[in-house]
Amino acid sequence: MYYWKAQIEKPIEFVSAGHFTAGYPWIHGKRSINSFEIILGLRDTAYIQQEDEQFEVTPGSVLLLLPEQTHWGYAYSDPQVSFYWLHFQCPESSMEFMDEKQAEAELGRYKHNPYLDQGMPFVLLPAFFKPPEVDKAGILFRQLLHIVESRYYTRQGADYMLTSLLIELTQQSMTAYTSPQGGMTSRHQRMMSVLEWIRIHAVKPISVDDAAREFNYNPDYLTRLFKKEMGMSMQEYIQKVKIDRAKEELGRTDLSIKEIAHRLGFEDEKYFMKVFRKHQQMTPTEFRRAFYRTHLNNK
Repeated sequence: MYYWKAQIEKPIEFVSAGHFTAGYPWIHGKRSINSFEIILGLRDTAYIQQEDEQFEVTPGSVLLLLPEQTHWGYAYSDPQVSFYWLHFQCPESSMEFMDEKQAEAELGRYKHNPYLDQGMPFVLLPAFFKPPEVDKAGILFRQLLHIVESRYYTRQGADYMLTSLLIELTQQSMTAYTSPQGGMTSRHQRMMSVLEWIRIHAVKPISVDDAAREFNYNPDYLTRLFKKEMGMSMQEYIQKVKIDRAKEELGRTDLSIKEIAHRLGFEDEKYFMKVFRKHQQMTPTEFRRAFYRTHLNNK
């Protein structure tokens, strides 16, 4: 897998961006373009091939496509497939490509040298990965789309926001690399299964007892294990997943706050608003007002 490294003394040049949602069985057309493209999966799976490599862009995964290399869809996606996309350009003089060993050495240099207090003067991204906290990248993506559609007085606003997004993705790539756990233990693998189950069933009023029954855990043991592994209670994590879904609904639909609350398993609209404010420091209405400008496309 290739890694892309670029200097950021100056912001990366933004070209275009949008939120793709199909609405019909969809397959990516075959093309070769002169800019980089980043795709962040939101819903279902997009099947994209670049040269001889195939990628399944699932929700929360990030794919970096290269300029002048042909890419296309190698299978049809579900009509509900949805993802953010953006194009950008970077001069050859300020970037380079690395293999995995070179990238690990680069990251290790900054991890182990305590005197590099000015931080990394570059961004470094793998061709394909799943950020551990993809919601942070999603927020920056929505801010970028809002800036573009709002026609700010200077185009550099989009350049700087794009660069901030690339920095966030680099940070999360580094976090995954520097994790002290190394390879997954059996217990950690089961926890990943629990997290995926929560993601899939987040629209329902699920609880610790529900998850315990699904995975044959004692509820008290699962509660302690979840807290130890994730640093928060399962109920708090479930709320975070629900709020992430709510933000997506607020940004892409005209559903009322009450309708969104009920779709996410909240019987009480006021309680939903309280939980949303706790996690986002703003109301659902304020969030929708802040990020209402998004370019939608289905081609």
